Amino acid sequence: MDEYSLHALQSGPKIVERILRVFPHDRLDDRIDSDRFTAREVVSHLADYEQTVLDRIRVANTHPGRAVPDYDADEHANAHHFGEKEVFHEAEVYESRRGMTIDYLNELESSDYSKTFVWNGEEISIGDYLCHVLKHDLNHLEQISSYLATEAATLT
Repeated sequence: MDEYSLHALQSGPKIVERILRVFPHDRLDDRIDSDRFTAREVVSHLADYEQTVLDRIRVANTHPGRAVPDYDADEHANAHHFGEKEVFHEAEVYESRRGMTIDYLNELESSDYSKTFVWNGEEISIGDYLCHVLKHDLNHLEQISSYLATEAATLT
């Protein structure tokens, strides 16, 4: 894995931790958009989803071409009570699980990144999936940072 990709993957949990340092605790359960997670739920989701990330990469590496189950974020949020989780603990879980993912990726040969799994009927390589993971991270980082923007707007 190239250094920029590795740095980007390592950055997600670090950015979450930095955002939480300045995040108003009384707003963790605010829902800015009715169809999106609260900040607490976002962090819980990132922690939960990271296990799926590693599982899919392992499947592609050890059983190329095998189908993987879909991940329904709303179903997981309800089943695992994302809205009740301790957000700082979940941030630590996210960081720990991402570390395990990166450790696993560091053991792969460059040719392994072309190994695939099948997700929703589409064959996806490990390398392409990592691009998806980075987009997923960025989407949720933008989402929780938007709470900070609305907080700053209410202070002025």
